[in-house]
Parts: sequence; C-alpha cells; structure tokens
Amino acid sequence: MIFRHFFWDFDGTLYDTYGRITRACVNALQDTGAAASFDAVYPVVKRSLDTCFRTFAAPLGVARDDFMAAYHAHSEEEGPESIRPYPGAEEALRAVIAGGGRNYLYTHRGESVFRWLDHDGLTGLFFDRVTSLDGFPAKPAPDALNYLVEKHHLDRAACVMIGDRDIDLDAGKNAGLHCALFDPEGYYPDYETPWRFRDMASLRAALMER
Repeated sequence: MIFRHFFWDFDGTLYDTYGRITRACVNALQDTGAAASFDAVYPVVKRSLDTCFRTFAAPLGVARDDFMAAYHAHSEEEGPESIRPYPGAEEALRAVIAGGGRNYLYTHRGESVFRWLDHDGLTGLFFDRVTSLDGFPAKPAPDALNYLVEKHHLDRAACVMIGDRDIDLDAGKNAGLHCALFDPEGYYPDYETPWRFRDMASLRAALMER
C-alpha cells in the first residue's frame, strides 16, 4: 500500500449524490423563479451549490438564503435509494484497513452524512472525520486536514486526499498531502495530479494493493 492515511471526500467521491443534489437544485430554482433544466444545472452543481446559486439565481435577484432554504427543503424529498456508494467504495475502504491503514472523512456535509454512512454500515470504517459541524473554513482551505494530521500526529508523506473536485485536491495540496482525483465523468481532464481514476477498482489497485 502506497499510503497509510486516506482522507475521503463524500459527495461525488464515496457516494454518487449529484443526481439527487441536482434535482433538489432544479426544484429550488423553480420555486424561486430562476428555473433551469437538469442538464444545465448538473455540471454547475459539480462545482458547488454556491456556484449554482451564483449562476442561475443571483442574476435574477434571488437571495441566497431563499435559494438555500428551498434547496434544503427539496433535498429531503427522496429516500435513501437515491444516494448510494459508488461501486467498489466499501471495498476500497475495507482494503485500506486490511492493509494496516486508516480512513478519514472530510466533507462539507453536516449531520446527513452520518445518516447515509449508518444506513450502509460504513460509519465504523472511518478512524476520524470532519464535517461542516466542526466549523472549519471550507475547501480549499487546509485547516480541517491540518487539524486531523496534527491531532493524530501523522506523517504527511503517508497521507492522501481523495476527491472528485479541484477544491478537494487543492485542500490536500494546501495541507502538504498527496492527492488523488476520482473523476468518473471526466470533469477535470486538465487538473494536474499524478493520481487520476475513473472507478474505485482502479483506485484500489493503484493505491491499496501494491
């Protein structure tokens, strides 16, 4: 195993959530008078919810709080079947532990992340985690990663941040960690990283089974 400490993003990395997020955003935009199609919203949501707001709602004078309130209302309309781990995600997490490593979660989500991890029996596969409830600056700020590294006295050379967006990897770089891009749909073909994967099987084979 190349690394010992694996820091995982949640949305779009461990879990395939962007379809559900996009549908909630489309409904929120419609509610606030800034309607847009699923196909138009999806790639913007891949950047961030704030980018979605600034792209579609802010130019029409919609208040951010109004958009976010509508989004959060719609985000709970679907059941657990619309948020699923990517194929091979659980196996990758277990491979880290089997190889003597540890998994850490770093997500901008709040309490909802625990609901999904508990639902799929994955909570116990993480040694520690940071969520929005911890109050750290958002990615790409390195504060949350630095906190975990310093709390557990980790060797940064043995740590890798795995995420699906540039801000995930930028946070890792800013904390002095190695970085790996999980990009199933090829949204970041030009992002500079030595580690780039389209599926969990190849990620596991490259980083955990050597």
